[in-house]
Amino acid sequence: MLFTAKKFVSIFFMPMSLGLILFFIGLIFLLNKNYKRAKTFLIISFLWLAIIGYSPFSNYIIQPLENQYKSYIKIDPSIKHVLVLGSGHVTNNDVSKLSQLSTTALMRLSEGIRIYRELDDAKLILSGYAGDDVKTPHAFISRDVAISLGVPKEDIITQEEAKDTAEEAIYVKKVVNTEKFILVTSASHMPRAMKIFKTDSLNPIAAPTDYLSKENGDYLREPKAKEIRKTERAMHEYIGILWHDMLGKIRFYVN
Repeated sequence: MLFTAKKFVSIFFMPMSLGLILFFIGLIFLLNKNYKRAKTFLIISFLWLAIIGYSPFSNYIIQPLENQYKSYIKIDPSIKHVLVLGSGHVTNNDVSKLSQLSTTALMRLSEGIRIYRELDDAKLILSGYAGDDVKTPHAFISRDVAISLGVPKEDIITQEEAKDTAEEAIYVKKVVNTEKFILVTSASHMPRAMKIFKTDSLNPIAAPTDYLSKENGDYLREPKAKEIRKTERAMHEYIGILWHDMLGKIRFYVN
């Protein structure tokens, strides 16, 4: 119930959704011949969409998230578990399993395998439920890709029931308990993931990947769709952090 509510509420606060809502309101005023208000909302929606696609703006809001944790380069070989958080995929038997993974999922899995290969006798934990793709759990697609890339099947543990980061923390705790483990996820998602896992008394070592902001942005560059994606990703994380903090306060007062 909370998972569905979170997804529903977040839709209305995402940058692209806000821009379209403002544009829709402007159209309503236009159709009702309220030209002054129509002009106001249409101009605001245009400016908003231009801003969220402007690289200095998108980098400005995503960099505080991506820069909180550095890449995991000096690897401790004694760690026994690497957890790769789930992302997206689309089941399509006309392409390879690797091509069925989203770019984000592939980046996370590649980083997880890179770290796994530096460890002594470790297990690779792959997480993710089916999501919108009802045919195959994300964890199973990631498992098959990992095997095709040389990871032994017996070294892979799947968490195909986990719907979000909070559930991924619950399931991994059954495997690692209080032992240290390496947590692999997108750099922008890492601050929220670390907060959730530490709240559940887990001991993750951050291994961020999938960096979207590798420069400060060009002030003379025109707005682009990829910059809107960065803005959307950042806002998704800020909303997620706020949601987690709100739930924490509610549980505190209830208890």
